[in-house]
Amino acid sequence: MTFRSVLLGLATALFIAGYNHFSDYVVRQGRFISDLMPVAVYGTLLAFLLLVNPLLHRIRASWKLSGRELAVIVGFALVACSVPSYGIIECIPTGIMMPRHFQRIEPGWRKIDATGIAPQRMLADVSADEETYVTGYVTGLGEGDTRISFRDIPWHIWWRPLGFWLPLVLCMAIGTLGLALVFHRQWSRHEQLPYPITRFTRALLPETGKMLGGVFHTRGFWFGFLLIFLILINNYLCRWWPQVFIPVRLFIDFAPMRTLVPTLIEGHGERLLRPSLLFTVIGLAYFLASDVSFSMAFGPFLFCFATGVLSHYGIALRTGHHQSVKLEAFLFTGGYTGIVLMVFYTGRHYYWNVLKRCFGLPAAGEVSPAAAWGMRVFLAGTAAFAAQLIVVGLDWQLALLYTALCLVIFITVSRTIAETGAFYIGTEVFPGAIIWGFMGAAALGPSTMVIMFFVSVILVVGPGWAPMPFAIQALKITDDEEVPTGRFSIASVAILLICAAVALFSLIYWQYDRGALETSGSWPRYACQFPWRNMVEITDTLTAQGTLEFAESLSGWERFAHLQPAWPAVTAFFLAVVLSVGIGMARLRFVHWPLHPVMFVFLGGAQALTMSGSFMIGWLIKSLVNKYGGERMYQSLKPFMIGIIAGDMAGKFVPMLVGTIYYLSTGKRI
Repeated sequence: MTFRSVLLGLATALFIAGYNHFSDYVVRQGRFISDLMPVAVYGTLLAFLLLVNPLLHRIRASWKLSGRELAVIVGFALVACSVPSYGIIECIPTGIMMPRHFQRIEPGWRKIDATGIAPQRMLADVSADEETYVTGYVTGLGEGDTRISFRDIPWHIWWRPLGFWLPLVLCMAIGTLGLALVFHRQWSRHEQLPYPITRFTRALLPETGKMLGGVFHTRGFWFGFLLIFLILINNYLCRWWPQVFIPVRLFIDFAPMRTLVPTLIEGHGERLLRPSLLFTVIGLAYFLASDVSFSMAFGPFLFCFATGVLSHYGIALRTGHHQSVKLEAFLFTGGYTGIVLMVFYTGRHYYWNVLKRCFGLPAAGEVSPAAAWGMRVFLAGTAAFAAQLIVVGLDWQLALLYTALCLVIFITVSRTIAETGAFYIGTEVFPGAIIWGFMGAAALGPSTMVIMFFVSVILVVGPGWAPMPFAIQALKITDDEEVPTGRFSIASVAILLICAAVALFSLIYWQYDRGALETSGSWPRYACQFPWRNMVEITDTLTAQGTLEFAESLSGWERFAHLQPAWPAVTAFFLAVVLSVGIGMARLRFVHWPLHPVMFVFLGGAQALTMSGSFMIGWLIKSLVNKYGGERMYQSLKPFMIGIIAGDMAGKFVPMLVGTIYYLSTGKRI
């Protein structure tokens, strides 16, 4: 890693951390970090390669950045993208303060003092001046265009809860960065997963002595790039001059066919009849194994159809909110668990050797020092995470179980991004709700359950923005460019810590300036209500049953002696585990097996309904090319598909850039 690549990478990371919230909730030209393939990163990379690097080369050849240097910068940027978004920071202030606001307006919360059930170090203490501290946060302290200063923010009420939450989330974040190091060699070298997003990135990076990647010198790339770029720019210009330009519709409407598939509609699959054209997804699907694309395309149809059939028998898979005991969540959790079991099964020998090397024991096979240190960091980070849960009030058994479920989520999302490139990933898996379904409220008690629910709101509300899947991509990009993995990983931890401080201060500032109702996402504001809604329901139920005091008196192994599982949910979990593992094993045993367990990451969720049509188009293109054109045509079409992805990134980046410049110049949004 050269000095300038580290310096530029650090500057890029700090900009992402400090600018993200201003961009999202003040400028508002689309989410700055939209998903695991952020336009802000890849659009900027394209602009640099096409405009800046050639200019630097003309001024002085040595000034242009090499592919290795750009890989370091992109890697740091990806690690930084996890910090200000849902992955680490964005939900912390909202989770700490907004429950105080909702308790003032929710009679049910006030009746049982819902926020008083949680350990008070998890919430801000506003008792001294609730009106100023809470109302000022919710509605903002700024007046008109006048900005507040940092001294106007009541920082003293934040130190106690931040002293709990920051170490907690950072221990898990750093621990999963270490785990990413452990998985990296197995996934990239031994299993040779496709890493489609990284493959796209490497095609753009210049080779030694060049300004641009080789793909820029092919006609197919420019044809695909210009086709998609011009479509998206045309649609953007329609926002400025709707009387002049004609928009190109980016969806296909099969809605009139809904009467032919009533079962699919009853299973909440109506959006599948109006598939969106996501050009990046179409391009990435071209580089995937056919069973992966097929599963991503048709898995949502299978799930929605099955949901519709079950609804005829009175079995509702989709009921309740995200942290309730519902069958759909347990199907997701079972699918995730099955995927993780298959991950450990396929790499069992390597992981065992890494674990032995971690403790200084002799191990068969080649284990890099970076992987051994990654395992040590992982074990230390997750142990510290579990210890903090124990200190705040969880029994050690529940703390370990909760930690394991969190890891299942992060491993599954990381595996998905490495194997499919499906960059838009949500979740239905909230560990607190899953443990509730397995054990029952009477075995846990409200004070224990609220801790698990609350941590879920901060930590796993957006695993599609978590540090580990971003790190998995960054490690692959830098390793392919022969950047030392160990040095890059150490620098990444430093980047993460520095960016966390910058992002947190930026976020709290803008929320106090404009008000959290205006400058926080609807999802964090909605999700932070789940724990306390559950507290009202659970407390009322246990009180009516006369078991509230008994539930609160249990601890340790006593809880497991009074289990009251929700058997339908538990059954759904084990059914999904069996199906996921069975599909994974069949894929290993049968050459032409058509399904992949990745379908259990999405099932019939919003992300699946959004991406299904585009995966189907990508799968059809690849299948037809292979059937009628053969390997030669498949290879010749790769630059075109890379061009489609690049055109999509550039076509989204230009409006974001223009809209930002327009706002900064005029104070108005487009």
